[in-house]
Amino acid sequence: MTTENPAQAAIHRYFAALQSGTPALLKECFTDDARWIAPGRLPNAGTWHGPDAIVDEFFPIAMARMQPGSFTTELLSLTIGDSNAVVEWRSRAITTAGHEYDNTYIANFVVTDGKISEVREYFDTHRGETLYR
Repeated sequence: MTTENPAQAAIHRYFAALQSGTPALLKECFTDDARWIAPGRLPNAGTWHGPDAIVDEFFPIAMARMQPGSFTTELLSLTIGDSNAVVEWRSRAITTAGHEYDNTYIANFVVTDGKISEVREYFDTHRGETLYR
């Protein structure tokens, strides 16, 4: 019998919470001092500190440009370490301007005490700009 290690369990909990769209569940996935580091020049680029900033500020900047109910995320691959997970996922949505958004992401999720303490995200920021056109 195989059991999930803490990093794998934390990632599965996070993606389930993301699909639920429930802010409280998302916040529970992060440590109090979590950081999310997003590249580029998009409005949500930079380093976001703590669950409240990540869930209530960082995520809504992009979500505001998506038609309600159109956002989907598909987990493509998961590579587990002792205290981290490298995750590849695909996000799709219809923008508020009516265009299709389709981008693939990869991030290193650092896990501390069963919760996400840092995310270093990488993706096609040029494609990401389509959300803001």
